[in-house]
Amino acid sequence: MEDTYHIPVLGAETVDWLVQDPGGTYVDATVGGGGHAEQLLERLGESGRLIGMDRDPEAIGAATSRLARFGSRFEAVQAPFWNLPEVLRSRGVGPLAGVLFDLGVSSHQIDAAQRGFSFQQDGPLDMRMGPDAALPAEEVVNEYDRRELLRVFKEYGEERASRRIADAICRRRTEEPIRTTLELARIVRGAAGGSHPQKALARVFQAIRIEVNDELSRLKEALASAIDLLEAGGRLAVLSYHSLEDRTVKQTFREAALGCICPTDMPVCGCGRKPRLRILTQKGRKASSTELAENPRARSATLRVAERTAETDGPPAPGQAR
Repeated sequence: MEDTYHIPVLGAETVDWLVQDPGGTYVDATVGGGGHAEQLLERLGESGRLIGMDRDPEAIGAATSRLARFGSRFEAVQAPFWNLPEVLRSRGVGPLAGVLFDLGVSSHQIDAAQRGFSFQQDGPLDMRMGPDAALPAEEVVNEYDRRELLRVFKEYGEERASRRIADAICRRRTEEPIRTTLELARIVRGAAGGSHPQKALARVFQAIRIEVNDELSRLKEALASAIDLLEAGGRLAVLSYHSLEDRTVKQTFREAALGCICPTDMPVCGCGRKPRLRILTQKGRKASSTELAENPRARSATLRVAERTAETDGPPAPGQAR
């Protein structure tokens, strides 16, 4: 179970980018079953430490078992990634040498029919990544009004057939509640039409999952917190799996890498803004053909990495040039 729970996507490359100080403290903010964490710990020295966070208690159990051989060098914490500052503060942990975010749903969660993430297996409409998620997918599907369903499908799924799909769901649930993944899949497939219904299914299930787990609205906040918590030279690595995640990562990195924002005709800087990040991967890194042959689910993964600069924002010195 431990070997198959989490096949780490771009594992070796991610570790190569992330680990610059083998004796530092690192955080895997989405530890899953511990695949990336294991490779990180193998790269770290005896004084290196890794904190692994996940909102899913099943993931925490799997990671704890898989990484037991590392003893006190690894600590597992059940918490969502946006609680990173609180987790570190409660442990008295100082600046970090690196932080990893491996976003989205894990292979284990997809493959476990009872979790309700897959449209290819019959299971309850759940999709909650952890007990902190406020509502199951069944509530979204059966209780959101048409306008709310449209928002979810358009905003989080970018689905062109959103109106037809929302209408079909609303009609079907007037007869009886929609309870299972395969039942919802039949409705979506019939409403989407076209020659590629699988793509519509993937987008709709993704949209509902994001809504249930509040994934995107917390991501920008969590990335900003991670940047704040890095030491100078510390690195932030993020693996994303769809355009909405990747867009948020790119935007956050670019904003943090921006220096002076004064008008170009000002001879002297008045804002005092300094770049907080140096972007190391101008183009997102993708899995190799060799890795894809072994792990097809890596196809959609994009790795982006940035490094914390020594500069910090502050008022400019008198007469400071731009």
